[in-house]
Amino acid sequence: MLGFATLAPVLPLWLFCTDPAPRRAAVLLALGCALACVGGIAVHQRASGGRQSYAAIALAEFSGAAESGGRGATAADGPPGQLPSSRSMKARSFGWYVGTCTALVTLLALAMGTPQRPEPMQRIVDAGAEFTHAQVEKVSDVQFHNPSRGRSSYTSTAVVRLVPGAGEESVTATVHPRTDDRPRPGTKVPVLHAPSHPELGAVAGDEDSLGWAVRGFTMRTAQRWFVGISWAAGIALSVVGISWNYGLRYSSGRRGPAMAVQGTFQGPGVFRRGGNSQSCLKVVTASSRTAHFLVPVTEDHVPESLIGQKMWLRFDVPPSAGNSPSSENPAPAALVSDDGWVMYGMLHPDDAQMMAAEGNSAEKTSARNSDPRTLWLWDPRSAWPLYVSRTVLLLAAAFTACAALLTFDVTGAWRWTIGISGVVTGLTLCILVTAEPHRSRIRAAVSEGGGNPA
Repeated sequence: MLGFATLAPVLPLWLFCTDPAPRRAAVLLALGCALACVGGIAVHQRASGGRQSYAAIALAEFSGAAESGGRGATAADGPPGQLPSSRSMKARSFGWYVGTCTALVTLLALAMGTPQRPEPMQRIVDAGAEFTHAQVEKVSDVQFHNPSRGRSSYTSTAVVRLVPGAGEESVTATVHPRTDDRPRPGTKVPVLHAPSHPELGAVAGDEDSLGWAVRGFTMRTAQRWFVGISWAAGIALSVVGISWNYGLRYSSGRRGPAMAVQGTFQGPGVFRRGGNSQSCLKVVTASSRTAHFLVPVTEDHVPESLIGQKMWLRFDVPPSAGNSPSSENPAPAALVSDDGWVMYGMLHPDDAQMMAAEGNSAEKTSARNSDPRTLWLWDPRSAWPLYVSRTVLLLAAAFTACAALLTFDVTGAWRWTIGISGVVTGLTLCILVTAEPHRSRIRAAVSEGGGNPA
């Protein structure tokens, strides 16, 4: 997350800083810090004995009971009154979503922008630029453009007479204007020039087309609004993603979901409903009801010794009204083991309604529990620096390099080639990191597809 934090200043610097040299230096410094974070992860992995698999880390998360004295203890007569806070887990996930969104939008903004003014314009701005209308003396290379969308226009090469400053002689300059009407000698076109130094020439354009560049911005106002709206949309999607994966109904407290029911752990499985399938853990209650605890866990992540153990399932009961939109959303839930670990996930609303018939109020049930054992949060993703692959680190370095290149004056097709390459690299990196916990399922699916050709 530190790497994402170092990238955070890049976007506002690129959008709002108007001095090209300090802007580039600050952006490159931030990108250098991000690259150092990537190197730090590689060093951390080597110091820890090498990269570990996600499955090994997930299995190790169940061993915390050996330190707390929980494993093998007699089962508690009720669920614990308080659960470990899931705020750190949700904050990390939210940081990942926001950081990914910010990084991709930043690269898009770098590709869209202009790192510095063209050299002729820079000399004019340094000498005191002004907008004016200059009279055309000679016109050549007139071309008519009639796009399928938008207004038609003319481009041409024109020789214009610049209005001199006090004590200066008038001079001519060659510009390349774009006008709505066909330019002719005697007409006037808007140009940018330095009245005190007419020998520097002129650049065709007015305040609307060149004002942003004269003031030092990297892109037009409309483009900055587009980038800002894209970033805000990404933040909104991040909130939706956190709500869908974890639920927000009890994210601010430690009491956990409202209902509780005890059942026997049956191990990992797949929950299928409406053509969709999700990884889950199965818990069977005393009345043979099966709850599908939705969580990205597979057989490789759970020790077989857990199967058959008694566990408490705490969950929120969604509204039962069929027309209520919230009744279609998964219900926040937590699986509590007598060994001491707590796993947060979701329940399908149908499962939650079914379990509610057998469950009791968690607050009333936990009041009978005097078990003092320490609980801890099962959260293998917190050890992500240990399981990210070398490919991910190389892609992160390549992504940072693409961003650094875009701070220089690379123009035309090369600029968009670098930008698109960077976006593809970033998306590939995100897919690899997100798919790491599901690698065994993906490998199995590929094997089945290869063994059963259509």
